[in-house]
Amino acid sequence: MSRQLRALLLAACAVSFAAAPRAHAQGAAPQSILVAPAPAAAASEKPDDLALRYYASLDQRARVRAEFSRLRRLYPNFEPPADLYGPRRGDVDEAGLWELFSSDRLDELRENIAARRKDMPGWRPSDDLMQKLKQKEQRNQIFAFWREGRWLDIASFARDSRFFIANADVEAQWTIAEAFARTGQINEAVEVYKAIFASNEDKHIRLATMQKAMATLRMSDVETLLIEARKSSKGSEDEFAEVAIDITRARIVAVLRDERKDDISADELQRFENFAKFTREPQQLGLVAWLRYKRRDFRAALESFKAAIENGGDAMIAHGLAHTLRALDLRREAEEVSYAWRAPLVNNGILFLDLLERDLTQETPPYVEPARLARYAAVTIESASGEGAQGLGWYAYNSCQFDVARFWFERAVAWFPKEATLYGYVLTLKRLRKDQEALELINRYDGLFPKLVELLFPDDYYHPPFPCDSRVAAKAHGPAVKMAGYVVPGPAGPALAAERDRLRVEAEKKEATTPDAAKVAAQEQQRERVLKAARGKFPLAVTAENPLRFAPLPLVAARSSSAQPAPVAAAAVPVGLRTEPLAGKAPLVARRVPGVGPMPSERYGFILSPGWNAVDLASWPPASEQVAPAGTQWANQEADPAWIGQQKADAATQLTASAAEHVATAMAPRNRYGAAPPPPDLAAVLSLPSSKQSQSR
Repeated sequence: MSRQLRALLLAACAVSFAAAPRAHAQGAAPQSILVAPAPAAAASEKPDDLALRYYASLDQRARVRAEFSRLRRLYPNFEPPADLYGPRRGDVDEAGLWELFSSDRLDELRENIAARRKDMPGWRPSDDLMQKLKQKEQRNQIFAFWREGRWLDIASFARDSRFFIANADVEAQWTIAEAFARTGQINEAVEVYKAIFASNEDKHIRLATMQKAMATLRMSDVETLLIEARKSSKGSEDEFAEVAIDITRARIVAVLRDERKDDISADELQRFENFAKFTREPQQLGLVAWLRYKRRDFRAALESFKAAIENGGDAMIAHGLAHTLRALDLRREAEEVSYAWRAPLVNNGILFLDLLERDLTQETPPYVEPARLARYAAVTIESASGEGAQGLGWYAYNSCQFDVARFWFERAVAWFPKEATLYGYVLTLKRLRKDQEALELINRYDGLFPKLVELLFPDDYYHPPFPCDSRVAAKAHGPAVKMAGYVVPGPAGPALAAERDRLRVEAEKKEATTPDAAKVAAQEQQRERVLKAARGKFPLAVTAENPLRFAPLPLVAARSSSAQPAPVAAAAVPVGLRTEPLAGKAPLVARRVPGVGPMPSERYGFILSPGWNAVDLASWPPASEQVAPAGTQWANQEADPAWIGQQKADAATQLTASAAEHVATAMAPRNRYGAAPPPPDLAAVLSLPSSKQSQSR
């Protein structure tokens, strides 16, 4: 007899015995046979709880309570077993719970589980339900982070919970791998992708996983995944043949970024090029062009760039085309391309200025069409290019247009001061007999630009004469053109090159006929003349700051009380230059700038100081206590109320003994070459107000 049938019979007997007293109470005829009362159950007899367990397995709570009451009457000391629901908890009907799980009502599912455990002590949901519930909650948490872009939180959560190992949800694993890649944990990302490949046989999932890996990892890391690709039955192609073009594209990008070696075969590149020509997409054609340019196959790169431009290439494609033309020495064509595409991409404007700058800065300037010079000057003014301005300055100087050269050199020094620019500016000032301005520039950049100092302390090398010193200077160039706010140099004439060659031949003949003894004697005399000529000219106390600054444009007029409309913009006026005000006493000797070689003046006994202000200690008051220039971020910060409060707190801080000693030493005056004299009285120094301290420095 089965256990379930036996339990049903016992339940039926219990129901019949319970109904007998009720029939007698309703007036039934008395029986002729006397029925003896049932003896009390022995205390040691164990009750049969099979029916109780059966009803519990069916989750029929009313019947469980009735059966429990019956057993309690028969066995007053009976208690329900602790494992009433435990051994058969998997047999309990969980259909409602799984319905909540499938509809993603996880909070309600948790509440139902808690309520059932309260009503049914000892019951627990199935392990399968709890495990899947935990995985779904973890998945929801991961995608909640993903929607907010919290990649680091995804990586930390996955690492702590080991979710990516236990979970078979491929979409969540893709997200975790991307989070690892975005947070720089490349090895972990590769391991996740490998785990996906190891646990999935579906070719679509494996193909999509490879595409995800190429989108998030460097190609050098993707190659480790490609090695594990499964070959087809023929053995010729692997399972990722469908994305072979995408793999080649990623490899090309990796080569262009110097992330892998250029080991792309000719067949693979040819297949990609055929694909690019078929799709006629400029980005694909551009990748082929850039790869060939990197390989220095400029002829093939030129054809690819032209094809990309013809099919709608952007300004970056034009940038590559211009670079390729320059590499093929087609500079004029490169100049036209870069000028036409300068507006969409600033790199093209910079390249345009660089291309013509080489011609403009030649010692013998070539003839450049006036229209090209005017176009170059307009772009230079528009972009405030120091390189372009110094190119125009040298072109004007070498073609004997010194006033025009000064105009452009001033702007070049204001925009981008460098040695070649300052050198041309000083030469121009000397030609214009602005000797004092030239001396100030030479002294200001002593310690930084040796070539500039050589104008006072020349080297022993031969320098050919300047053609503009001869009679050809009057016809060395064409007329300059004045524009609104600037001037364009005139084109250089052919007579200048012939005059330069003639002067060079004469100088070489004179050099060859001069005896060596006469050369040595001339060098000694030159040394004496240099030292004598430098008196009063070097060293000079000049400000260390660049004095050339552009004056601001007039502000837009405010709307008047008569409700007249204000002008939209200020009228175009020529931009002037202004000198930066000198603050404090200027140093007499320049400092030695780290990384710069010895100065020509050092050969004649002049020694550079260790600091820009001839002091090797910190200045006082410090920069934080000095007045900030108007309009700077520093000045705006000082206007903030919180910053003002901090300044007051700092001012109330007392100096320590070591800090006071340092202040006194830093404020001590120093002589030209030696150490500082004994410091003044410390108490007297510290009692000076800030303004007097600044003046004393």
